[in-house]
Amino acid sequence: MMLEASGAQLDSVIYESRVTGAQYLDRPALVQRSEWLKHHLPDNRPMRRIIRAGFNRLARLLPDVAPRTWNDFPRLERRVLEKRALPDIHACFDACDLVMISGEGCLYGNIRQSRMLLFLAYLARHGMDRETVLVNHSVDLRHPVLNEIARHVYPLLNEAVFRENDSARVCAEFCDPKVVPDAAYGFAPALGPAWLEVAGRTCYFDGWPTRVRDFDPRKPYVCVGGSSSFTRGRSRGRDPVPGYMSLCRELKQAFGQVLLVAAARQDETVLSKVADALDLPLIGIATPFPQALDIIANSLAYVGGRWHSAVFAHSGGTPVVALGAYTSKMQAFLHHIGEADVPLDPFHLDAVAGQVRERLEDIRSQGEALRRERLSLALEFRKQSRLNVHCVERQLAGARSESLTIYHQDSMP
Repeated sequence: MMLEASGAQLDSVIYESRVTGAQYLDRPALVQRSEWLKHHLPDNRPMRRIIRAGFNRLARLLPDVAPRTWNDFPRLERRVLEKRALPDIHACFDACDLVMISGEGCLYGNIRQSRMLLFLAYLARHGMDRETVLVNHSVDLRHPVLNEIARHVYPLLNEAVFRENDSARVCAEFCDPKVVPDAAYGFAPALGPAWLEVAGRTCYFDGWPTRVRDFDPRKPYVCVGGSSSFTRGRSRGRDPVPGYMSLCRELKQAFGQVLLVAAARQDETVLSKVADALDLPLIGIATPFPQALDIIANSLAYVGGRWHSAVFAHSGGTPVVALGAYTSKMQAFLHHIGEADVPLDPFHLDAVAGQVRERLEDIRSQGEALRRERLSLALEFRKQSRLNVHCVERQLAGARSESLTIYHQDSMP
């Protein structure tokens, strides 16, 4: 929406799924053979999917073209420029004036996605001399491999825009960071009576597998969400469900309504078990995000470990009780909104259920004064969030450029 409002032409999009794992698009030879088969076999969608799946499986058997360390960056850059690797990405960058990378929370650890994301920035800026900006993102550079890569790539960028202060401080040693609130602040929630006029209708939030039959938005409610800690093996051997059940029992007794909100498939898997066991309403991942934004923004409080759900809460002035995430981003979120709290362990919520209840009772006792204070900061963040596309507006104003390439995640968390 911000890009459209700026007047830019979105020339092409490279999705997160393009760089998370090896695939046939990485290699021109496999692309050519795939195209040959498409033209010589029956032209139907199932056959195209079978061809693509088969070539992707073959690509995973071959040596991965992705760089494993900083030392691999020049080698892969030469291969791309010679059109021996990543032909689709080379074509995207070759056709555009500016490459905007929306990093989100993708830069952490030593995973392919993180290394490839920084390689895209390196290729665009160093190899193809395109204006290149990395915006709307957080970093976790504790892994030495990613740290070394970042120290070489960030100084090359035309602009590095972080969505919170903690990440900016980490990178200030080797680049000139800017801090701009997350682009999601640009979406304004419907609040109060204006929202209730729509949301108060029977079955408004129902839609398989969501079950919200007994939820009444006119009465106070607490939103409880999941955590990115449920992903990538962090939950192996640890079951968060018992802790969530203890927490939800405590909160339901104190506040009447507890609404479970899932921001990802892993959340939905965990929270659906809690919903079934305690007969609680659940907002599932199929819910359109404007509805999710509104329902979280109008709650008494959000208890969870998801970045964008916390942004949705703050957008409406709703206080956040943070749970730990896969990275340090929830601590960074609290720091960014001026909170001194520490995120709670989502795998041991039974031990802190009473503590959460006390915190929410304190929030309730402060009433509208607290919400107005939170909302005032959120409104300022909303104005500032547009600076995520300032680089585009500046280039359009100065050079009347009309195209760019953007990297973005496949969906909003």
